[in-house]
Amino acid sequence: ATQVVLFTTCTADEALSRRTGFPPGTELFYLQRVHDLDGVPRIFNHNYFRRDCMPGLTKEIAQGSIYRYLEQEVHMSIVTSKRRFTVEHITEIDEKYLNLDVNDFNCLAVVASQTYNSDGVQFEYTCSRHRPDYFSFEETATRHSDGA
Repeated sequence: ATQVVLFTTCTADEALSRRTGFPPGTELFYLQRVHDLDGVPRIFNHNYFRRDCMPGLTKEIAQGSIYRYLEQEVHMSIVTSKRRFTVEHITEIDEKYLNLDVNDFNCLAVVASQTYNSDGVQFEYTCSRHRPDYFSFEETATRHSDGA
């Protein structure tokens, strides 16, 4: 289940632009969402979405699947996502929404992603903060010989 704990709008300033990749002046939706599984809050998301790419976004839609809304209602083709994985110290907001005890955990896994549509427009920046006791990362890398 997804719980939207904040749904608001903002405009990217220089600092937000450097962090998210959106040009300064971009009108954004800013959401904070908690994703739980089996009643345990596991991921706390900070989502930024370009307002001009999804003018009809609502809190109700955000409690479900935003990508389903984009693909089925807006008819957006979501093409690629660039992700960065880090480990960071927990914050007060992490403690609050992920029910973390600082005596058990002092850090968590963070996945920052910039996602682009078929027009090459970045429509999303998300910073997902994952409980370390539930986080797992798997990747398959294939090396192609260049013949050299």
